[in-house]
This record gives sequence, structure tokens and C-alpha cells, in this order.
Amino acid sequence: MRYCQKTTIEQCVDLFKQARTVAIFAHTRPDGDSVGACVALRLLLEKTGKTCHMFCDTALGETFSRFPEAVFADSIPLNAGFDLFVAVDCGDLLRTGKFSAQYARFANTLTIDHHCGEMYSRYNCLIPYASTCEIILDLYNCAGVAPDSVSATYMYMGLCTDTGNFSNSGTNTHAFRAAAQLSEAGADLQKVSIAFFRDTTFAQQKLLSAALGNMRSYFDGKLILLYVTKKDLEKYQLKENATEGFVQYAINVDTARMGVALVEHADNVYKVSARGKQFDVRSICNTFGGGGHLYASGCIINGFLEDVIEKIVREASYSI
Repeated sequence: MRYCQKTTIEQCVDLFKQARTVAIFAHTRPDGDSVGACVALRLLLEKTGKTCHMFCDTALGETFSRFPEAVFADSIPLNAGFDLFVAVDCGDLLRTGKFSAQYARFANTLTIDHHCGEMYSRYNCLIPYASTCEIILDLYNCAGVAPDSVSATYMYMGLCTDTGNFSNSGTNTHAFRAAAQLSEAGADLQKVSIAFFRDTTFAQQKLLSAALGNMRSYFDGKLILLYVTKKDLEKYQLKENATEGFVQYAINVDTARMGVALVEHADNVYKVSARGKQFDVRSICNTFGGGGHLYASGCIINGFLEDVIEKIVREASYSI
């Protein structure tokens, strides 16, 4: 096993100075923070003369089509001569998806992440901010590079989405200060807000209606669960990334301590998104091999729908 060490912002800047070519990895099924942090990091490194390529094993959702710099390759070219691999917003090695084996074999690796999970890279910059994009902003500040309007927009994307538009429990003074700096740098706040929190399609609204129709209540409303099946997705000709944010409708129920959204992304394989109101959902997701934040976590559970629901309800019953 490689020697792993905690790494400061200053040490990260030194690592980047030594590298000529850098591979940047978003996590599988990427969200706004992973995409925003990857793009902003690439723009920073390119400004300092580095060659960068971004990789992700999952196609980006339609929302990201409005952001032209968010272009990721789904495979690493043969004989690619990278000096450094960087995993961004990946709490564990498996979050790099199909690249995990290649990443684990590579000698010079760096994790930049705010989940403060496993130290699986040679170098690990783990800071418990509300978003990974705040760490990227620290890198800009440490390197003495002022964000332009494009890089500021991508960092704001991650900050805004991971705080639930500055409404969830991770929102804090540091997040607001970062948002202020990004706004001053010219971040397009309205573009991000419209793309991630306002605009939707008719098909997405119909899918949401189906999910709400599948909503269930357990433990006198303390656990609220909804689900989307492959048939639902096929009916409205949508992919699973169209369900981003559906879990919020579960946790928004006034009695809920835990909200869960299940999305079937392969036959009898369910992606689980969990949210908590001052309630530890991470430990429940850890039981099924997942993880994340204390009040916002996820996992994958295999099985028939009712069996998956029963597993979650049973695990929640021990603490809810």
C-alpha cells in the first residue's frame, strides 16, 4: 500500500508547480461541486502553463450542457504521459468509478475533497468546507491567481449546489465569504441559479410527479421515502441524473428526520440518496458501503425494490 499523507493548500500548489501534465477526475455520477471544482482547477492549472485533461466515467446531465467548459473524456488514452492524477470531490477511491484501478496503480496521486473521508492517494488535501470548490478557491488565492468570471462561475456552481442554494446545514460563514469573493470576480450567479434550481423540462416535472406519487411514510413521518424505477425513467425518456434533487422533497416534509430517494439505475440496483435533519444518515449509508456527509449521504443497494426499502427501513429503525 502506498504511503499516504495529509497535504496543505501550500503543498498542493508546490505539487502542481512540479507537474507538467495533470489528469483530473470527477466522481462517478458527477454533481455541480465535482464538475465545478474540476473545471475551475483545470482553468487554474492552464493559466500557469500546465496541460490538463478531465475524466469522468459517467455522462454529464443535460443541465451541464449550458456550461461549455465542462467537457470530460470517459477513457484515458493509451501511453498518456501524466505526471499527476488528481481525484476531485471523491470521498473514497471507488468514487472515481471505472478509473479506480488505474488510479490506484498510479504513483503520484492527489485527493482534493471536502468530505474528509479515506486517505487513498499519496497526497490528500482534505478540508471540511461546505464544498470542494472552496478548496479550489483557496488554491487560486495561494497561487496568487485571480479567478476570472468563467472560473468564478464554476466555483460558485459547486458552492451553490452543495449548500442547496445556501440553505442546508453545511452553509456557514466561510461559504458566504467564498460566495462574496466569487461574486466580486464576476461569477454568473443567475445562470447557476436558473440552471440548477429553477429551469426544468415538462418530462422532468412528470417524473417528479411519479416520484411523489410513490412517496411513503414510516415511523409516524420521521422517515419519508420516495422512489423512481427504470420504467418511470423510460416512460419519460429520461436518465437517472434527471432525479437530482428529488430527495429534497422527502426531507422537506415537516415531520421528517430522514428523507430518502431511491433511483433504479440498473435492473434491481438502486442508487440511494439520503438527507437528515440533525440526524446522522451517513452511518446508515455506511452500513451499505456508502458514505458522504453526516446529514447528506448515499449508497448503492442491490435487490428487488421492496427488499431494498425493507433494508433501509430496518436500518433506520435502530436510530430514528
